[in-house]
Amino acid sequence: MESSVRKNLSAKVLKDLSSKENRKTRKLLQKARPQLLYLEDLDFINETISELIERGRISKDVSLVKIGAQELSKARSIAKKYQDSYIKRNKRYPTGAHDIENTMGGIHVKNKFGSTVWPKVKKGEAFIFSSFDQIADCKREIIKEFVKTTDAQLAKITRAVDRGHGAGNGLAISAVQSAKALGRIDRALGDNKEAKEQFQTAFSDFMQNAFEEGEITQKIYDDIISLTIDYSQVVTATGEVSATYVPSIRYQDKYSNRVTDKAREKQVKDLIEEFFKQVDAGEIAAMEGSSPLRDKVFAAAITNLIDIKVDKKTGTVKVSLDSKVDPKKVKLKTKGKAESKNKDNTNKQGDIKRRAAQTAKIAGGRRTRATQSTSNMKTLLGILNSRINDTVAANMGSPRLENQTGRFASSVRITEVTKTRQGFPSIGYTYDTTPYQVFESTSGSRFSSVDRDPRSLIDASIREIAQQLAVGRLYTRRV
Repeated sequence: MESSVRKNLSAKVLKDLSSKENRKTRKLLQKARPQLLYLEDLDFINETISELIERGRISKDVSLVKIGAQELSKARSIAKKYQDSYIKRNKRYPTGAHDIENTMGGIHVKNKFGSTVWPKVKKGEAFIFSSFDQIADCKREIIKEFVKTTDAQLAKITRAVDRGHGAGNGLAISAVQSAKALGRIDRALGDNKEAKEQFQTAFSDFMQNAFEEGEITQKIYDDIISLTIDYSQVVTATGEVSATYVPSIRYQDKYSNRVTDKAREKQVKDLIEEFFKQVDAGEIAAMEGSSPLRDKVFAAAITNLIDIKVDKKTGTVKVSLDSKVDPKKVKLKTKGKAESKNKDNTNKQGDIKRRAAQTAKIAGGRRTRATQSTSNMKTLLGILNSRINDTVAANMGSPRLENQTGRFASSVRITEVTKTRQGFPSIGYTYDTTPYQVFESTSGSRFSSVDRDPRSLIDASIREIAQQLAVGRLYTRRV
């Protein structure tokens, strides 16, 4: 089992760094809403014209553009028009101020980059757009404003200006890929703090050496090291680009972007891939918490914290997790007994639960069936709790509840599993009803919504996990 898990993780980490994943990540970033455009100068216009003339792609008669404070101000007024459109369509509070701070995009940028990027947004040197495509529309409008030539020549110049990722405090595509790989390793290491520290030290030392040898620049080094500290600023727990990550764009001539920058990105990707090959990603997977091994370990770890009740007349079994136990705080160990950070709770109740499980009497003729049922239900309860938060987070998004802070997804908890008379699992769950219960379609509040009902989101997530475990028909309910 462990050998299979190690091989699986190794393959997935290297896939995260593959060229195919690079293209996929690029497309994901281009689809992200919103996008941040840096417009600190207009040098890209003359750089593109010069490059095209030198390559014989446009006529030498095309003149370079006069670029000064007045021209830059005019270009920024064009960009501001697009930002105003974004504000109009994306106000967080409809009756609030027509201001970028009254949008989720503005809030994300302010919260994450309050001392660096945010001042540029407020001063009008960077602008928040609805989409990557709108940044393209703005590009065409700016070029047309300043470059005076034929439509054919103008089209060639426009096509030769790229929208490059990684401007300002933003990350290049390769760095976002790295975040995915680092996030995967972090999840594999689970609660093993010592192993995480060892990994981070080894990775930091490797990158420090690469920087000292001149293989990467200071900015790239800073970007990558920051990801080892908090990869979640870029990707979710399931490896998708975070809804709160706002890609940063800058206009540049495509020859710099696709030749120089592409070569640099490949160098970074190859360097990180080299690190994972050197330390053998499979070795890391052998540490505690790897998946799917992690699921089985988790299920075993919480077994002693589970309450088992048996109806003596019918033999019906109910398996539940004590309400005072937070499954996310359970320490996973590959050897020894399960522990919980809720020590007071386990000291008082742990032995009682174990004795109850061991001494529960089952009506004659039902002992084998009930025992097998209890074992399966305990495992199902443990695995559901180990996966539910990540699965709910991954399934959030319009028209369902949006994953903005992670609070809702992390509050979901599977509390019990019972069997119906027909023998199907009936799964009970809870979530933070304050404030999310108002979205239930039957709440009667003005926020009630069939699409945003938390119950349907959690039900779909439970069924997704159950399908992976080959569990057939089941029922779910909020308790």
